[in-house]
This record gives sequence, C-alpha cells and structure tokens, in this order.
Amino acid sequence: MLLAAGSALLAPTASAAVTRSVETKVPLPPTISFPNGDSVVEGGQLAVRFDANGHTKVASYRYSVDRTSLGSTVPAGRDGSANVTIDVGNVSGNRPIYAVAVDRQGRISSMTANSFTVSVLWSLRGRALDITTFLPVVGATIRLEPVGIEVVTDSDGVFQFAVDPGLYSLAGTYAGPPSLSGSSQQLEVDGQGLWFDLLLFPDSGS
Repeated sequence: MLLAAGSALLAPTASAAVTRSVETKVPLPPTISFPNGDSVVEGGQLAVRFDANGHTKVASYRYSVDRTSLGSTVPAGRDGSANVTIDVGNVSGNRPIYAVAVDRQGRISSMTANSFTVSVLWSLRGRALDITTFLPVVGATIRLEPVGIEVVTDSDGVFQFAVDPGLYSLAGTYAGPPSLSGSSQQLEVDGQGLWFDLLLFPDSGS
C-alpha cells in the first residue's frame, strides 16, 4: 500500500490500548481460635487468636464479645495474626465472639464468629433469710448434703458451694439470738449453676 507524501504510520491511541483492570480484594474473614482451650471459669481470662489466613497485609482486627458491635481493636503482627486476652466476667454459658480483619487500605473483611464456654465457679449459691423479717442472716452455718460440707454466710448472708452437677439439699442454723434453722427440698444443680434462698425459721422456745 502506498502512502501519500508526508503521511506517517499512526500508533494506536491510548483509548485503543488494552487497560488491565485491577481487582480490589478485601481481606478474607479471619479465623478465631483459642490457644488455651475454649472453656474458662467465670471471672477468668481467655486467650484469643485472630489469624488472617495468609493475608499478610492485614493491619488490625476489630472484635467484640456477645454482640456484633466490634468495639475493640488489636493490631496485627508481621504474619497478619494477633493475640488478645479477654476478661470473661460472670456471665456463664456459651458465649460468642465476633471479628473482622482490616487491611492497610482500611478495607474490611466480612464478619466471622466463634464461641467459647464460661462455666460457673460456684455452682450452688444463695442467701440465708430470716423468715420473720426477710433480711439476710449473717453468720449462719449452711450444710450441704449428702457431701457434708459446711460454710458460713458472709456479710450479705450469702453462701456458695463448688459442686458437680447432681442432687443436693441444704440445712441452715443460726445461734441467734434468736436462734434460727431451716432446710430445703432436694435441689438439682446443673452445669449452669443454681441460686437458692434458704429460709430460716425461729426455733421453738427461742
């Protein structure tokens, strides 16, 4: 093909060039694990690990316990993981923990969850009450049957026992004055624990 004088070959325009599209990738949902196990007693602490599943550009994790508010943040290490220790408080039972991963560009993964179990430290608790006043009885002796363990109520009239799940009964005495005593029916204690108010009645002749 002959070209006219002064004409030149034209290079493809920028609009005709192939433009490579860059896909924006958000972090993968983090893995939540419990290095020391997923069970802890009430009032204790739980070790939690967040892992980025190989995504080393994760900068931090946002997380929360029991609800999806994600109000706590922990920075990620060089490998994209992070470890925290949380106080579990006194709410027993199966508890959820939620988390998202946040990368260096502020992109957030979808939410993931795992759960742990908080067991009761004192599985049978209650208060000794004077039946005539319904006030707590301080210094009353509470006996747990059939194991035969005795405790004395504290300044709030509260008693507590750490026992395995099973059937138990309580008997309480107070020297007075006035002298008081009382007992319970058979009580079933399960893994969630039990609170029971033990009523103490005036002894005859006191």
